[in-house]
Amino acid sequence: MQQKVAAPAKKARFSGVYYGWVIVVVTGLVQFAGGTETFPVLGLFLGPMTRELGWSRASFSAPLTIGTILGGFAGFFVGPAIDRYGARWIMTVAAVLLGSIFFLMGFVTELWQHYVLQILARCITAGAFFLVVGIVLPKWFVAQRGRAAALSGLGGRMGQFLTPILVQTVIVLLGWRASWAGLAILVWAVAVIPIFFFLKSKPEDMGLLPDGLTPEEAARRQQGAQGRTGGRGPLKALAEVSMGPREALRTRAFYMMLIAQSALSLVFASLHFHWFAYMTGQGLSDGVAVASISLSSLAGIPTSLFAGFLVERYPIRYILLATYVGFTLSVVLLLFTTTALMAYTYGIALGAFSGVANTASLVVWADYYGRGSQGAIRGLTSPVNQTTNALGPFLAALAYDATGSYTAILWVFAGVTGVTSLFWLLATPPKPKAEAAPATPS
Repeated sequence: MQQKVAAPAKKARFSGVYYGWVIVVVTGLVQFAGGTETFPVLGLFLGPMTRELGWSRASFSAPLTIGTILGGFAGFFVGPAIDRYGARWIMTVAAVLLGSIFFLMGFVTELWQHYVLQILARCITAGAFFLVVGIVLPKWFVAQRGRAAALSGLGGRMGQFLTPILVQTVIVLLGWRASWAGLAILVWAVAVIPIFFFLKSKPEDMGLLPDGLTPEEAARRQQGAQGRTGGRGPLKALAEVSMGPREALRTRAFYMMLIAQSALSLVFASLHFHWFAYMTGQGLSDGVAVASISLSSLAGIPTSLFAGFLVERYPIRYILLATYVGFTLSVVLLLFTTTALMAYTYGIALGAFSGVANTASLVVWADYYGRGSQGAIRGLTSPVNQTTNALGPFLAALAYDATGSYTAILWVFAGVTGVTSLFWLLATPPKPKAEAAPATPS
């Protein structure tokens, strides 16, 4: 069925600027804050904490796995709750709790304490921070969804660039305990106030229309879009389909996208969590390893922006197919990385392809299934996505503990991304069930 445009109760613009661009800024800050509990940052604590406290790498990784899986299943409830009640209070509480957990991590002395705190932290990030942007942002944009996702993603990119540098600097100067306290302050400062005061879940809550259209503009475009479904650009906003979770589950694309994204999540999380440990194990210095991580984030900025405009003009599944092939080649490059130049090249390559993937991933589900039930649909995908996200680093840790090397598991990861790239060829855009034809008089 075609999604109908509701008449707004208020002006279509807020203080001369469409409020959706405020949402872009707020979701960017959410991504910046959520990046504090991602694997590139947690990987920096792996060495100093395991050395001081006498833990194995698998023991350090296990609660991250458990918490991420639990957070994924929490998406069953969080996604529909955001659709129904909005994201403001959910995300405010999540940000306050995440900062508090980081503060307590600075006092950890026993393994069970690490388990409790990191299970909670990963549950919060997987069940809220990793989910909310993909639900809220697509509701505010349709025709301009790609560029909005790209601009919002800059927050995550800047977080991935700055946070590892800050964390490693504090670890070197003051120790890992002080670094956890610094992360707590960072989350509270960046996320809590913007979320509480400015996060709105959908334009209809403010009497607005997607993309900042006025009712007159919407009516004109509705007329121009008659019979032109599946287009790109401005007409796409009026040709948008709206599917619920049950209808989405009956489409092939749902499963093809879910498998492909979950497989990439497994690989991507593993690469980021073990990045620092792998490169230093290859004889590279701490500075080179951290610099390659930061270069990766910087390299993703231009490609993320470029992808934002690209996905508005070309079939998104072909863009993701090419991106997955790029990931495969990047993993192969990592296997042969032994010099600083190769480390930087790997960081730039992985960052460039991840910039495209991050933008496209924010857009593709809403493009295929519409805005109305994004929370419920993403809630269905969350358990699988987060389970593979959790298992990847743990499997890599087990492989390292068993063999003393990351080589075998990296070859497996290269094979996984190469094979699942083909799934995007099968992920053709679903067609909504046709409206029932009127009965012909006999």
